[in-house]
Amino acid sequence: MTNTPTDEREVEPDDAATPVPASSAPPAPPAPEPVPFWQRPLVERFLVPLVLPVAAVVGLVAYVLNISRIFLSGHGHIPVIVGTVITVMILLGATLLSAGSDRLRGSAVTLVGAAFILSIMSAGWLVVGSSQPKETGPSTLPETLKVSQPPIPVTAAPGGRLAFAPNQLNAKTGLAKIDVTVAGAGHTFTMQDSSTLFKQLDLNAAGTQVTGIGFFEKPGNYTFYCSIPGHEAQGMKGTITVTGPPVTLAKALTDAGNPPGAVPGA
Repeated sequence: MTNTPTDEREVEPDDAATPVPASSAPPAPPAPEPVPFWQRPLVERFLVPLVLPVAAVVGLVAYVLNISRIFLSGHGHIPVIVGTVITVMILLGATLLSAGSDRLRGSAVTLVGAAFILSIMSAGWLVVGSSQPKETGPSTLPETLKVSQPPIPVTAAPGGRLAFAPNQLNAKTGLAKIDVTVAGAGHTFTMQDSSTLFKQLDLNAAGTQVTGIGFFEKPGNYTFYCSIPGHEAQGMKGTITVTGPPVTLAKALTDAGNPPGAVPGA
């Protein structure tokens, strides 16, 4: 009897082992990243070349104005030191921002730059009050004031010479009237010390007399001269020797019999 081989069996397909075909639809493309405003083609081509020069000029003007305020309000070497520190801060800050801009986000660079600029500009804005002109007293005295001492006579350009005669005058502290006789026209009579509040006299008409009032707060020597270029160097100058106790402008005005308010701000 012949036996039929038993190891030949039908193998049924295993549905679980059959691979499932992948979907034939292509994957969705990633969403495009938004382009920064300053990197857009039209902005880079037209707007940036216009904005950058304007921003540079505005920054330079702000820097100069703030440095000027510091120099106007400071004294001694302080403005030089502060100006140097600010300039070094600008260079150092620009270097740090340039070196770290590739590692910082755009918003961080903008924030740091804005804070840096604000700190520099604050140095000038904080002293803006100090750099404003202060209320001061009178700059010159009117020739109509009363004085308590005799007028001081002097002649300008006697005989056509570049000189004053006499060139050595005497006065007392307080208010003094100076009568200048014009022997030769085309000159001036002015005081070198601005604290005298003497208004420059223009000597434009020969044969006339011009009067000015000076205030001498304390004793000492006060120089008068002609302000025409070259005239003082050629000898058109002199000295007023003032004696007496120191006096304030308000007291000098009162002692000479001037009414209150005769000199605003005195």
